[in-house]
Parts: sequence; structure tokens; C-alpha cells
Amino acid sequence: MVSLIFFSLGNPGPINRHSTGHYILKQLEEGFDAPPMTRKKKYSISRVDNVLFVRSNSYMNDSGALLRSFLTEEHVRQCVVVVVYDDFELNMPKVRLQQFKRNESHNGIKSVAQVLNSLAIQGYKLGVGIGPKPVGASKDAMASWVLSKISREENELLETSMQYVYKYVHEIIEREGDIGDCGKLNATITKAMSES
Repeated sequence: MVSLIFFSLGNPGPINRHSTGHYILKQLEEGFDAPPMTRKKKYSISRVDNVLFVRSNSYMNDSGALLRSFLTEEHVRQCVVVVVYDDFELNMPKVRLQQFKRNESHNGIKSVAQVLNSLAIQGYKLGVGIGPKPVGASKDAMASWVLSKISREENELLETSMQYVYKYVHEIIEREGDIGDCGKLNATITKAMSES
């Protein structure tokens, strides 16, 4: 049976925009009645049947190395990896599933994509919107914004994001990781959410 791995990216410490992936993964664990996470040195893990929830315990830029450690130490062979992360190109509460691009701008995503490519493992990225991002911001201002706390109003929007995430995750599990065209799945879920 193929293992479905939901791997969250973020930094250690309090939840901020850049750690939205960790927040979302925690909600998923609770929604699936997953057992408490087992903390290893580089990552934490919880399992429900063939579905694994994995959280990186280090910094965003180390995500690829952490994923490699997890796959090696847990002897994972056949798997599909879905990376849950903060997407600053998307406004809250949007969520989008994509395949990895050749040139990723998000450092955590870039490092994960390199590892998955080197191991010939199928991977997808589930971006949870944290925007709107500041317009015309300098690199320093953008970095400061990404690391800022999420406001109470934005927390409410994240609750809506979670409804999207649950639909994606249930669909991915139902398809046993054989997702096919991400664009079609995005359109299907957007339509379902607008009708609910």
C-alpha cells in the first residue's frame, strides 16, 4: 500500500505566517483523530493507517534534508508526499494544490523538491494562502511580514482555509495519492466549496 505523507513546513517557535503549514497539520491530526505525535530529533510523526502526518522540527531552509532523514529512518518506500506550506502568492482563505515547479522561489519548497526529484518520489505542494502580501515591499520588509503573527481576523479566515484543506486531503486519500490533473482538482474543490 502506498503511504500518503502530509509534511508541514515552518520554523520552530510560536506560530506565525511562515509556520502556517504546522498550524494546518495540527488541525488535520485532530480532525483525523491521529495519536499524539512522536517527537524524533529532526521531525515529529503521527500515523493513521497508511496516512502519515510529519512535522519538521527545524528551520524552513532545512526542510529537504529533514524529509530525506524521515524517509530513510522510517524506511518509507512507496509513497506520495504532499507538502503543506504557507503560500504568500495566495490571499487568505484560498488553498491550492500544485506540482513542483522547476524554479521554486520558496526556499523550503525548493529544498523539498530537490530531494523528491533525486529520489524519484511523487510530490505535490498544498499551498495555504497567507496574503495579501505587502505591495512593493523591500526584501527586509517582506521577510518581516512573513514572520509576523497572524491577526484574530486572519485566524478566522484560516478556519475557512481548513475547510478547503479537509476537502483536498479527503480527495487525496480517496484517490490513494493518484491525483492526476491538479488544475481539475482545484476547480472541483473550489466549485464544491462555493456550493456548500
